[in-house]
Amino acid sequence: MSYDQITKHLRSLPIRLPHTQQERFALALGTTAAVGTSLILPTLYRDYRTFRSYGPGGVPSNVFGWLIVRTIFQPFMGEMFGTEIYVQRVHALEGHGAGEAGFLTLAPEQVRSVKERPVVGPHVVPQRQLTQLPEEEIKDKLEAAFRAFGRRNHHLVRFQRSGQELHSDALFLSNHLPASDAVKATDGELAHLHSTGEFSGHMLLAPADCMKVIEAGWGQRHGFSGRSALSILSFGTKKDIPAEFLFIYAPRNDAEIATFMQIVEAGIKYTTGREDVR
Repeated sequence: MSYDQITKHLRSLPIRLPHTQQERFALALGTTAAVGTSLILPTLYRDYRTFRSYGPGGVPSNVFGWLIVRTIFQPFMGEMFGTEIYVQRVHALEGHGAGEAGFLTLAPEQVRSVKERPVVGPHVVPQRQLTQLPEEEIKDKLEAAFRAFGRRNHHLVRFQRSGQELHSDALFLSNHLPASDAVKATDGELAHLHSTGEFSGHMLLAPADCMKVIEAGWGQRHGFSGRSALSILSFGTKKDIPAEFLFIYAPRNDAEIATFMQIVEAGIKYTTGREDVR
């Protein structure tokens, strides 16, 4: 069959081939869109599955929450590992928590390798780690240690439902204690565990201790910490998260539970302005 015969046969088929430049452009555009969609949809679905794997947090754990995070919240996410932001704060801080000493002292064996940090999810909220997850036994022990700490220090803190996580209890500053600017920014919330997830946590720490935690491979900032994200997104109705608000990685064994609780203790000393932490 000659080329002319093939062309004539194709033109006789019910499928209409594009003849004009405009038709060919429309076909190319449609083909590109179809191929692009086939490539993008699996990526979006995997991203949604990752979001759902975090469990309940500060936003709805459904497609609506995912869309809000990805389209509205994500552009405001900041860098989370640099410690330069704390240098000036260390020198500017006066009174309780001032100076480079802070309240946290980590021994060399307590330091985690910064090259082996757990992988943290790509979404700004909820902030959760995806690797180096603890066993259920370790989660139970950490939960027990956290609650025992709160009960021992009822003169400084109280348990209340987290205003940030919504599904977990948090340690709040006792009503009779004065609140610093950082504590006011979190509405009195000092520390919480992600008890519906992998048992990482968030807490307020002294600027010097923020540097120590990040440099020791134990945590990183929240994606909104030290930024004007919340005040912009809420049109001024919500307070911005302070730079001293850190994400602390989940402990994997008994020794790391002790270190995690040591970080909690340092945070409570800083936020309460008291040394009589039990």
